[in-house]
This record gives sequence, structure tokens and C-alpha cells, in this order.
Amino acid sequence: MDRDRVVRLTDEIYDRIEDPAWRIRAISHSHAVASLAALLARVRGLDAELAALCGQLHDLAAYERLSYDNHAALGAERAVQFLRELGEQDESVLCLVHSAILRHDDLGKTDGPMDEVLKDADLLDNAQLRAPEKLRPEEIKRLCRVFEELGIRQNPYGAGQATVPNSI
Repeated sequence: MDRDRVVRLTDEIYDRIEDPAWRIRAISHSHAVASLAALLARVRGLDAELAALCGQLHDLAAYERLSYDNHAALGAERAVQFLRELGEQDESVLCLVHSAILRHDDLGKTDGPMDEVLKDADLLDNAQLRAPEKLRPEEIKRLCRVFEELGIRQNPYGAGQATVPNSI
């Protein structure tokens, strides 16, 4: 599947969002998660193009409906439909995309490698927008693992805390 074509077409969908906050978030978050997913996939020896597709499409249903209600399940179905409309016929690709998007919000569970790439990429982007004290314990644990994997020494749960909080 041609990632540039997917990006162009999703951006066309996002450009039609009337609410500027939703439109900006749709474009910036989709591109950020796609880039982060490609990076993490490369680090983990996975298909970076497929990871980028998952990242670009993971919140498509939420942005089309302007609601995050049930967005992972609806998004998994929408992404597969979108890719089929673009001519994707490889069922293994469609299954991987479906699985990654379906599971991308389930941070407390470990799933398949591409699922984990999307979870981590989505969290990395989302965590940058929230104050460290607003992060949930499972988000902190996951961020610590990803930061360590990437060789990032920054503390993901706030300045002044040198170790993972005891409550985790």
C-alpha cells in the first residue's frame, strides 16, 4: 500500500473537519503517531511502512465522527474498509492493521508486536500533551519501557522523581 496516497487521502478527510481544534489534532496526531510508529518498528525490526499506515489510520473513525467513543473498535473496521477501497487485498496486512488499531488503547495488556508498536507510538504522542501527574500508572510503566528502549534518560513521570513511584 502506498503510504503517501494514504496520507494524502486521510489529510483530505481531516481538512474537511469544520472544528479547528479537531482538524488540527487529527492532522498533527495522525502524522506524529505514523512517524513514531515507523521509528519504533525500525528499532524493533518490524515493517516500518505497515507501522506508519497503522499510525496514520488509527484514529480515523474518531476524527470522522468527532468522538472517541468506541473509537478503537470502530477505527479498526474503518481502517480495513479504507484500505480495501484503496485496493489493498493482502489479508495478512488487513489483519495486522485491524489488530493494531483495535488494541491500541489497551495499554495494560501485551499483544502482538505491531499492536505494541502502535500502542507505544500513540502513547508517546499523547503523553507529550498531558502534565506528568495526569499520566495513569500503566502509561508511566509503558513510557519507562519505551524510553529505556530508545535510550532516553528523561523521566516520563515528572521532574524531581528519580524512580518509578511505589504505587506502580
